[in-house]
Amino acid sequence: MNVAPPANSQSPATLRPSLGSVAARILLHAGFLVVAVGCLAAYEHFKIEGPSSASLVSLVAAAGFAFAPLRDLIRVAFGVEGKALHLVHGVGGLALVALPVTGVVSGAPVLTHAALAPFAIMGAAQAVMHQNHPRNAKQAAALQSFAASLPEVAVFANSKNLASPEAAKQAVVALSDIVAKAQALGETELESDPGFQSALSQVSTRFGANLGLDAVDLALAKLAANPATASAVPRLRAQLASARRTISAAGSR
Repeated sequence: MNVAPPANSQSPATLRPSLGSVAARILLHAGFLVVAVGCLAAYEHFKIEGPSSASLVSLVAAAGFAFAPLRDLIRVAFGVEGKALHLVHGVGGLALVALPVTGVVSGAPVLTHAALAPFAIMGAAQAVMHQNHPRNAKQAAALQSFAASLPEVAVFANSKNLASPEAAKQAVVALSDIVAKAQALGETELESDPGFQSALSQVSTRFGANLGLDAVDLALAKLAANPATASAVPRLRAQLASARRTISAAGSR
């Protein structure tokens, strides 16, 4: 006599997640990580002007999104569910919050990478919109020059790279150079062809340049604490403020 299996029983094949669901989960977590990086960049940006609710919210959001993939891994690998899983997410998120607050994680590389993104988007749009009539050559050169110097800012913003007086003095020269390039970029935006004064152009230039200058600001904080370069910081901060004003004026046209 054959006994039929219970109607609600599932075979191992039906319990095993499909390839599509796994791929969707991976894409979801990749999206979470992108959002986390964006929130961390926002935290560093708002932190420049001092502690604020915007910077705190951005940091908490960054930690929450960044820990989401780890939470999923813990759930699958260790079978943690329910309130215990929420507790793990909360504790893990707090641990991630502590990393940038204590200086273990530097925000300068995040800012410089985030600053490069709008320039890349704008360049792609420019290539499509102005195939026969390139954008003002002077501004194109200013954009390229500024963007090419952004990775160097991340290097000097790392305190370990300012240990020697020589390295600190090199940082002063490099940061002065990129601030001057930002100033030139803002001026060319004011002078550029009115036919390309689109919302994309204005927002991309202003957003990318300001994120890059945020990274410069972080590096200046390191230089201010170094006796070999502290005297140069007020001049650089004045240059930085001037560059921000020029870029802001360009963005408000």
